[in-house]
Amino acid sequence: MRPLHFPQLTLLAAALCLSLSSGATASADLDSLEYYLARRDSIDLSKLQRISRYTDSRQLFDEYASFVYDSASLYCIRMHDESLLSGDNNRYVDAQVKRSFLYLSGGLFKEAADILEHLDLSSTDTATRFNYYTTYSRLLYDLADYNRSELSPDYLRHGNAMTDSAIALLPTQDTALFWYLTALKDMKQQNYIRALERFEHQLTYPYISLHDMAITYSSMAYICEQMGQQQLAQHYNIIAAIYDIRNSTKEALALQNVARQLYKENDIERAARYIRIANDDAQYYNARHRKQQIAEILPIIEGEQMRLLGQQNRRIQRLSIFLYVTLALLCIGIGILYNRIRAIRRAEQTIRDINSRLSEANKIKERYLGTFLCWQSDFLNQLEHYQRQVRRKAKEKKYEELMTMPQNFNANKKRKEFNRQFDEMFLSIFPHFVDDFNNLLRPEERYQLREGEFLNTELRIFALERLGLTDNEKIAQVLDYSVTTIYTYKTRVRQKSDLTPAQLRQRLMEI
Repeated sequence: MRPLHFPQLTLLAAALCLSLSSGATASADLDSLEYYLARRDSIDLSKLQRISRYTDSRQLFDEYASFVYDSASLYCIRMHDESLLSGDNNRYVDAQVKRSFLYLSGGLFKEAADILEHLDLSSTDTATRFNYYTTYSRLLYDLADYNRSELSPDYLRHGNAMTDSAIALLPTQDTALFWYLTALKDMKQQNYIRALERFEHQLTYPYISLHDMAITYSSMAYICEQMGQQQLAQHYNIIAAIYDIRNSTKEALALQNVARQLYKENDIERAARYIRIANDDAQYYNARHRKQQIAEILPIIEGEQMRLLGQQNRRIQRLSIFLYVTLALLCIGIGILYNRIRAIRRAEQTIRDINSRLSEANKIKERYLGTFLCWQSDFLNQLEHYQRQVRRKAKEKKYEELMTMPQNFNANKKRKEFNRQFDEMFLSIFPHFVDDFNNLLRPEERYQLREGEFLNTELRIFALERLGLTDNEKIAQVLDYSVTTIYTYKTRVRQKSDLTPAQLRQRLMEI
């Protein structure tokens, strides 16, 4: 499918049409270019397969002329040798013109000029003379562009003269070649509006080759660029580059110009990629002047790309550092949260343990409170029964029986029973009391209880103190000892420990 163009439009109208949708148009143009760039290798392979079927030296030269310099040079030499063998001057001049065209395409301007200056056109046909004049005019135009010196006006003047000579050989003005040559001459004379109109008119003719289409659009792009219409120039350069790719033209300028404009638009990545492709084409063809042109812009674009890549890398590094710091803070936060959760779980477990112990303590309290009440009730019942017997016997004046009654009440037995119940109740609440208390004493002074014994007197005294009963008189009342005895027991125990009395009491309360 042939890319769109603007036939018979003035430059102002074309620029207006493009500017109305510049963003969409530029994107569509680049998408089309990317489409054909992705198929460069298959297009080149198809061209090589087509060339492989040719045997004529002229056909082979025409195919390789803008494709592979060395191959085109080989067939140009073959055409020269064939012309010498034939003795046909027209064939000889034609071969030499093609040879000069090849030198011109490879950037060998002096060599091309040396050939064209010494050719005899007296016995040549119209087609050969036409190719001679168009090749000579291109050489002169390229020298004017390449030198950019005081000689440029002379080159342009002689180039226009050669173009006029070529136009004069055309049988009619109603051809694409006529409009192309007149447009080319107008362009070189800086008559840009008329040149653009004539190029557009040329494009209305059918059967224009892909190579000629590329040259025409590239020329239109040059005109637009000279007139400050950069968007339109880029549009035409992209179309020219597409035709170059479709024709497998390696000696071309359009893709370089596209890359330059993209660089100006700060599309560095694409500009760098396109200029490398243009450089690969120039290397493939061995076009010296194209390689020189690319060498001027390639380091600049690649340097800018490296700078942008460096900026991206620095941004990535900063982002990586930020992410690592964020990740570290997140890990620290997770660690803190995990420790908090563990602490909460430990606290919950502690609370459950405390609640369990409180529940067990409540059960013990309830059990021993019931036991104490039953024991107290039984004691009161016995005392009440004893009082009734005393009153009854006293009333009956049975004094001898009354005298024997105290012998029936065994207080010592009751005391032992009380001590046993106290020991069981206390050790139910403090099951490790004996071992923990022994740890407060020197090893050789620790208590060894007899079999069946829960607490001895000394341990029982400190058990009461652990329950908060610190008054020696009250302890003496509970255990039915004198205050002196209680004091003596306490002193004896304290002497068995290396702790001070205050420390011993503190440690005791921690059990």
